[in-house]
Parts: sequence; structure tokens; C-alpha cells
Amino acid sequence: MFKLFSAALLTAAAAAALQVAPAATAQAMSPSCAKAIELINIAIDTSGGTMDAATSQALSDRLLGVAELTAGAEKDAITGYAHALVDDNVTDLTPATDQLNRACV
Repeated sequence: MFKLFSAALLTAAAAAALQVAPAATAQAMSPSCAKAIELINIAIDTSGGTMDAATSQALSDRLLGVAELTAGAEKDAITGYAHALVDDNVTDLTPATDQLNRACV
């Protein structure tokens, strides 16, 4: 099953948030979030924006590995995104992307 991948919004939202956030309150993204976003962007770039089931499963597995190295809201967001990738009942990744944006930016 092909899913239209909305994680490109993740990068755009992260950049936008950094542009409008006051410098005094800005915090660096955690290594786990940075790795998760890097993996997502690589998957998007190599798949042309849509992913087949095998690619979605591989990305999900990698993200679950990254999630094991973190805790709290970041772990929940990365895990949620990984599960959404392979859940046949999920037709829109926007809620998972939004959760990842909130936790990681």
C-alpha cells in the first residue's frame, strides 16, 4: 500500500519554528529527534515522496530503534510515528507528524 508521505512538512515546520522562536528560548534538538528526522528525510528523498510497504516497514523498524534510546514525549512521538507508518488503518500521517514536530522542535 502506498502512502502519501507528509513528513516533508516536518522539516518545513522545524525551520519555520526556528525562524519565529525567540533566540533566548531556543533549544537544540535532541540527538534522537535529529536522527529520527534524518531517517524520515532520507526515506522521503529515496522514495520520491511515497513509500511502499517494505520501505515503510524498514523506516518504522529504524525509528523504533531510535525511540529506544530516548524517553518521554520524544520517545512517544517517534514511536507513534513509527507505528503510524505501518498501520493499515492510518491513511494520513499528519497527526503523527504534528506530534513529532511538537516533541522534537
